[in-house]
Amino acid sequence: MGMTRNMGRWQRGRGVAFSVPGEGRAGTGAAPLAVNDLAKQVETDEELRTALSGMTAKEAIDSLEGDFAEGNLDLAVPDFPGPIAEAAYWDDSSVVGLQGPVGSGKTTTMLKSRLRRAISMPRSVIDGKRHYKLLVIRATYRQLWSTTIPDFLGTYPKHLGEWSGGKGGPVTFVMVFDDGLGEIIFTVEFMAFGDDIQGSMRGYQSTDIWLHEMDTNPIDVILNAITRMNRYPGKAHFAGYPPELIDYGQLVGDFNAPAPGNWAIDLLHDATRAAEQLKVLNAQLPPGAKPITISFHRQPGYGEAGCENLQNLGPSYYPTQIATMTLLGRSDQIDRLVRNKVVHLRAGEPVFHREFSRRLHVAEAALAPWPGVPLRIGADQGLKGAAVIGQVTIEGTGALRRVRWQILAELHFPAERLLARVFGERLADLLAEPRFAGLRIEAGWGDMAGEHGSSQAADENDTWNRLVGRAAGFRMRAQRIGTNRINPRLEAVRAVLEAPIHAGQPGLLIDPGCTFLIAGFEARYVWTDEVNAQGDKRKVPDKSLTEANVMDALQYLLLSEHKADGTALGSFPADHRPESMGHNGGPPLNDAGGFGGLSTTYDILNPYGGL
Repeated sequence: MGMTRNMGRWQRGRGVAFSVPGEGRAGTGAAPLAVNDLAKQVETDEELRTALSGMTAKEAIDSLEGDFAEGNLDLAVPDFPGPIAEAAYWDDSSVVGLQGPVGSGKTTTMLKSRLRRAISMPRSVIDGKRHYKLLVIRATYRQLWSTTIPDFLGTYPKHLGEWSGGKGGPVTFVMVFDDGLGEIIFTVEFMAFGDDIQGSMRGYQSTDIWLHEMDTNPIDVILNAITRMNRYPGKAHFAGYPPELIDYGQLVGDFNAPAPGNWAIDLLHDATRAAEQLKVLNAQLPPGAKPITISFHRQPGYGEAGCENLQNLGPSYYPTQIATMTLLGRSDQIDRLVRNKVVHLRAGEPVFHREFSRRLHVAEAALAPWPGVPLRIGADQGLKGAAVIGQVTIEGTGALRRVRWQILAELHFPAERLLARVFGERLADLLAEPRFAGLRIEAGWGDMAGEHGSSQAADENDTWNRLVGRAAGFRMRAQRIGTNRINPRLEAVRAVLEAPIHAGQPGLLIDPGCTFLIAGFEARYVWTDEVNAQGDKRKVPDKSLTEANVMDALQYLLLSEHKADGTALGSFPADHRPESMGHNGGPPLNDAGGFGGLSTTYDILNPYGGL
């Protein structure tokens, strides 16, 4: 079983691994509780590291339970889950990302590709051996021991290497094998960065880096990890090699579909953004250095043509997951974990779960402003202020009145605390963009709380609304319709979401760039319980999530087309007054105008109405 494909430029052969003498299976000292089970039970890394402090790395490894690899190391080219996974396996780009649904074989593919990379290493000019080191990074030791190390052992038999370290700290695995063309020293270091990313990674030197569940790592891990790869072995081992062989390092990661806004979207999904970042990075490289390259491989989700690894899964594998998640009301997890789609993960039960449809209410491409239609702006006050810019057109009157909104942009800075004047200046910058050129600003509507005096203002009569409006160049008035009660505000949103389709258009259409609004509708503007002084509970929107600020701004905007009591204009036409009856000003209580009683238009003596 030899390598059937060219292993890089060195045409490697085949062979079998040999275990380090004296290394065997678990003995009498194995932990009574498997460490991977323990890692799932404890709540903090400190608890786990305390429990591991009395165990060597080998003792901890021997305690693990799972379906792990056994026997000798298989150096043959593996059977791939599918063509996308195979392409990722052979990819030697500087950064490689493999995204797929659960069960797609992406983790195993990434792990097996590390063996290929070790075999393809340039030989040391010092000892003639190939020295390869893989650094495996997770945020916590709980993650390392509960999933990452067990996944590693599913590919690499644990008895084929020497384990060291442990005692609650990093763990090292060293495996020595011969592929028929010489000795290879294969080293893997497992570490968790915890709360100090830069400090914990300082001093590490590796050939490659593997980020298991890549998208769950903060972007700072990627930036620091890139400085740690391509540093092992030392350059003295490659003296005389051309630059393209000396620059051998690689950062790889496998992951499920990331949430919108995750750094993986910009780095891997958005080819334009990735190209811009690469241009900056490569411009800083010394002459002759190997250019940095980024590759992204997306496996099809379940239900798509070409879904991978189905040959290794039972026929009910995905249908069972879909059924279970459906029962739990987690359609977002079905889309993300099974369909491999980028979706927002729900923080609870969305307030507009029934009314909102991404397919209907979010435009496929950026919206162009309607010529000649003035802009309206809604704003939510505070240091985490938010604004929404939209346009509205109105057709017809009474029951035939049609209100159509399009939301063009949003403004929100969740990572900053901005004073009113600064927020207003940034709003002015947004309104100065070319797409809004020539459009009049009709008015802005803000939170009633924004009418209170601002402690940061020079004039004690200045308010948040006034300061923002002055800086942005238009009048910002308090939205008094509904007196800031939540029900009229929610009714304003429901009214446009449920408006009948007219001329092929919904009542509300949102620009796809309004990521906070879309996240709020889909997953982050959710119900929570509010308890009053008497201990009674009621459902209210959760204001602790940042998307709530943008949703509030939208509500103040939409209320500009509602009646003073908060109900939608046209909900009860002028000629229909259900609140009035008979002598109260409404229609007579019967057709004859007599004394009333139950009246119908059905005549029992003339059931067919004279037809």
